[in-house]
Amino acid sequence: MVIIQVLKCKNCGAPLEPTPEDIILVCPYCGFPNAYDELFEKGNVYFVDSVPKKEILRLFWERMRKDKDFVGLRGKIQVVKMEGAYIPLWFAKVRAWGYVKYEIYEKKDGKKRTVIKLNEFEDNYLVCISGRKSVYDIAVEELTKKLQKGYIILQDIRETLNPKVKLQPLKNLSVEVWENLKLEFLNVELSREEAERVVLDKSSDMAKSFHVPEEGKLLAFNFGGEVEDMILIFYPLWKVYYDIEGGTYFVAYDGHRKREILALEPNRIWRKISSLIAAVCGVAIVGLFSAFFGNPYFWRFVAEAKKGAALILAFVISALYFGFELARLSGRKMSWDVRVEK
Repeated sequence: MVIIQVLKCKNCGAPLEPTPEDIILVCPYCGFPNAYDELFEKGNVYFVDSVPKKEILRLFWERMRKDKDFVGLRGKIQVVKMEGAYIPLWFAKVRAWGYVKYEIYEKKDGKKRTVIKLNEFEDNYLVCISGRKSVYDIAVEELTKKLQKGYIILQDIRETLNPKVKLQPLKNLSVEVWENLKLEFLNVELSREEAERVVLDKSSDMAKSFHVPEEGKLLAFNFGGEVEDMILIFYPLWKVYYDIEGGTYFVAYDGHRKREILALEPNRIWRKISSLIAAVCGVAIVGLFSAFFGNPYFWRFVAEAKKGAALILAFVISALYFGFELARLSGRKMSWDVRVEK
């Protein structure tokens, strides 16, 4: 006789169909997150409390009252939808090591010489990534960036996150507590093995940003890393969608810490005008300092300056670069109808 064990939802009793990749089983009928994977037995899956929907709405209207961009338009703002969900996020403690080899120019005794430097590094990183991979969400991406900053990294990743992130084991989640949360749990799409690979890739990028110098020529970058600890946290993310002047925009919030993550909002006409003025100023700066290079009196002045010649040229080149970047970036902003505020 073959006995087939049928897994059922802890809340509604509906049958569940697990796959080998599943870490939790979100019931397709009621949405309750059922414990399934061995990670639950190890206590590596958590959730955090979320503020209620009305508190997120209060934060939204408070933001609109304080935002100068919406002066005179607050009466035209209409909230059309509010979304909230528990997003699966992988948190990992990574030990990283490697070296950076690069070439720079140094001056000694008035002579320029090429110097090759080799710097070794050994770091500890807290890395946060999304456990979803089907759809890219800019709000989730920004949430992961904010959640991995500002910690003193300790031996235990749970101690590192506390007290900023107050963890509760998901295996202890009762039906009664879940009903009070009133938020959907999104299923995990990234297994632990896949998540470790993504975490190490992100750690490599972090090491590059920390250790590769902006000046000089990069000759070699070597990175090694080990994931020392890893947990899965279901984290509340809220979005408030609103209509104004024929467009729909949103503000995303961290539901646990009551903080704004990012806002997608209209690019007001006064911002476009200020960008236009900045772009014109940038073009004027480029035109003014470019004229110096064709002026023989300028080169005569540089030649007479002797030791100060390099400083004069550096100032002119810096001004040209500043003017070019000001014109380029301001020109781009002027053409935007929507802007992202982080």
